[in-house]
Amino acid sequence: MTIRYGRSVWISVCIIFVMLFTLSGCLGDSQTGGVDPRLGEAPVAYVLRSAPLDEDGVMLVRNEREPDSFYAGGELVIREAASPSAAERRISQRIFAEPHDVKHLSPSYDGRRLLFSLRAPEIPGADDDEQPRWNIWEYDADTDEVRRIISSDLIAEEAQDLMPRYLPDGRILFVSDRQRQSRARLLDEGKPQFSPQEESRRVNGLALHVMNSDGSDIRQISFNPSHDLFPVVMNDGRLLLVRWDNNGAVNEFNLYAMRPDGGAVDILYGADSHAQEDPAPLYTNPALLEDGRLLVMKRPTESLTWSAQPLVIDFRDFINIDEPLVPGAALQAEQLLGDLPFTGDDEIAVSGRFAALTPLADGSGRLLAAWAPCRLRHPVTEELLACTDENINITDIVEAEPAYGLWIFDQVSNRQLPVVAPRDGVMVTEAVVLAARTRPPALADGVPGIDRDLVLAERGAGILNIRSVYDFAGEFDPLVELPPGVTTLAQFADPALVTAEQRSVRFLRIAKAVLLPDRDVVMVNGADIGRLAAFGMRELVGYVPVAPDGSVRVEVPANVALDVQLVDASGRRIGSQHGAWLSVRPGEEVYCGGCHEAGSPAPHGRVDAQPASINPGAPVTGSPFPNTRPQLFADAGDSMAEVLTRVEPDRLQPSVDMVFVDVWTDPVVRVPDDSMQLLYSDLQTPVPADADCIDDWTPLCRTVIDYRDHIQPLWELPRQVNIEAVTTDVTCTSCHSRRDDADMLQVPPGQLELTAEIAPESASQLVSYRELLFTDNTLELVDGALVDQLVPVLDDNGDPVFVTDEEGNLVLDQDDNPIPLQEPVQIGAPMIAGASRFGRFFPLFLTGGSHQGWLDPAELRLLAEWLDIGAQNYNDPFAVPQ
Repeated sequence: MTIRYGRSVWISVCIIFVMLFTLSGCLGDSQTGGVDPRLGEAPVAYVLRSAPLDEDGVMLVRNEREPDSFYAGGELVIREAASPSAAERRISQRIFAEPHDVKHLSPSYDGRRLLFSLRAPEIPGADDDEQPRWNIWEYDADTDEVRRIISSDLIAEEAQDLMPRYLPDGRILFVSDRQRQSRARLLDEGKPQFSPQEESRRVNGLALHVMNSDGSDIRQISFNPSHDLFPVVMNDGRLLLVRWDNNGAVNEFNLYAMRPDGGAVDILYGADSHAQEDPAPLYTNPALLEDGRLLVMKRPTESLTWSAQPLVIDFRDFINIDEPLVPGAALQAEQLLGDLPFTGDDEIAVSGRFAALTPLADGSGRLLAAWAPCRLRHPVTEELLACTDENINITDIVEAEPAYGLWIFDQVSNRQLPVVAPRDGVMVTEAVVLAARTRPPALADGVPGIDRDLVLAERGAGILNIRSVYDFAGEFDPLVELPPGVTTLAQFADPALVTAEQRSVRFLRIAKAVLLPDRDVVMVNGADIGRLAAFGMRELVGYVPVAPDGSVRVEVPANVALDVQLVDASGRRIGSQHGAWLSVRPGEEVYCGGCHEAGSPAPHGRVDAQPASINPGAPVTGSPFPNTRPQLFADAGDSMAEVLTRVEPDRLQPSVDMVFVDVWTDPVVRVPDDSMQLLYSDLQTPVPADADCIDDWTPLCRTVIDYRDHIQPLWELPRQVNIEAVTTDVTCTSCHSRRDDADMLQVPPGQLELTAEIAPESASQLVSYRELLFTDNTLELVDGALVDQLVPVLDDNGDPVFVTDEEGNLVLDQDDNPIPLQEPVQIGAPMIAGASRFGRFFPLFLTGGSHQGWLDPAELRLLAEWLDIGAQNYNDPFAVPQ
């Protein structure tokens, strides 16, 4: 539906009320007189804006993934009371008389100050990067003055600053694309500084930041590659935020919690709640209700009407829409507010539309609502009409653009009181009450040397501590067939009962998201990233052996987005993708209970929802685990990884290479397992890791695999093997080519071409890259030319389908016979991006395969890790040709 703005018509309050009374299923009875006495004298602040229209009078789309969008004509208004007759003050007009924009209102705990985001008027003719930025401002009711929090023009205009909130200790929390810590990390990694884009590469990513009340000491506290939005301080002092989870196949907005210093990141609600909605909706503008539940505005990604569905989420008892934290939870996870259905842009909203909703928090359960009654516009006369059954049935009738007014919504009495009457061409899009409320406790920042590790903090690192990778929501799953007589984790961890080779999981692989710049810095398109552009670019941090009980304790770089994978002894991933980015703060130790099976109904990832660990740890202090080396004496409750890294601290660091040494088996019990290693130094092609990092890992070490530099050389490396006592050239490109040894045209063996020519489908990719990862047409040699192999198209009954013209008539050949419709025979890709365990490539090189031994273990490891992290074309944006 297209919403158009025709004549400028002011709608009187009486017309609005007539319309309201004619609506069935509306909010209930209205009353017009005075101020609701239960509200008291608390002022109301709101954003009043002219309807955002384009040059043709069509409503501009609101895109929730672009929170820094500017719509000229929004201003901050403060009304002395919730009454249509109360005096109002145009606060932001004191700053700019020209059309500007305001949003993200947030009152202080005493109700005397108000934070808001404001962007100055647009500069005519200026480029986007020369336009003003969003700044954070504060209104002080005691002095009736406004000030910009960051006083310096230079610092204020460095970035987009949005969504401010007061912290209980007086500091200010906000979201911004400043990302100073991320930019500093880029320099440490030897890259130029830039503002990272979110993972869909449309706009700069927004992260949580804190600063002092005077705008000093700005610090980034979250490091999700995509947006972190709408922070709220919860009653326990932690932060609630809306996080854009956009890792690999996951693309949704979920609710997370963290401490105000960015530590203890914990999912609260939402993962797996969006399976029935594509694209996944957003939970926006969260606000805590007095009963502890969360009020959110559930929005589509894009909207012409700027409307949302008010939704109450019980995140106390649910982790997602169908997973209670405890059995028998009484309420639903999500409830529609007032049982009002949400109407999309393509339907007429008979019950009206909500743009914003916030609790009054005065003990009454009432809400302050930006709400628009249903209105129709006659298709011929453009007359405004009420949404009666008769009018709705008018041919070509359309819904008029919404006129959001401001209302008090009383859920108990089911009635609404007008505060700001709806007017045509004007919208109220946000509102808050300036009243005192309880201040949550102020949580102190973690301090290295006190509650965080000082040495790790100075190294720019933290610790990831996994209790057991075999713990799947409280159930033991060894991810392999158990040896006879072994049924429990304790038995599986006993070196006398199970050898290393009997455990399929041997290592934890740690990867890192690569931050991408905008196109003004370097041009990177989807084909440059590769087969799975949604995976983005990734770097490898390193590997660490998994202890026999499945535990892992490893040092990882701080203040970056990390991903983890379980891998076998050959470097191939076992199990599914993790699905969410992890991060640690400098010196912080992050604990994880175990893993989560896709589709499992058990909660996962939320600390207060985890079932008891299946790994109880050491039973007593001072003794080793059963049948392990006596030097590795345990403290009661420690996992094996905790014991190892305490006794031998060097084991805390990962390695660029895959190196296993049996440190556990007591040689008195049996011979320890053989050591194994897959080393980059064994490659005869370019190594993707720095030599210094191979010798001595640091938190800045990265393995960067680019297809052209590190994978294509594998196909071109000269190879010879002994086949039936004959030395034979098995160089990949010598065989898998369109030309044979005599330079004659041929069908590439296996329908696979591994040459380094530029692919005709994409100038960014090589022929071999596309042949390995994309579905292709089968070729055949016909009259000296390579052509697609064609077969007749058959219908559902197995009968041939013939060529027809645009009108459906048969097209005949020169003999007046119908021409059979043909289609090419397709062949699937031999490799599957993101999953080295699938596809037909690897079995060829394993025992019994036709190419057994033609690639060595180090080469297969390189291929496996490249595939598992996404099979990218490039993993370094600055290596992309410009």
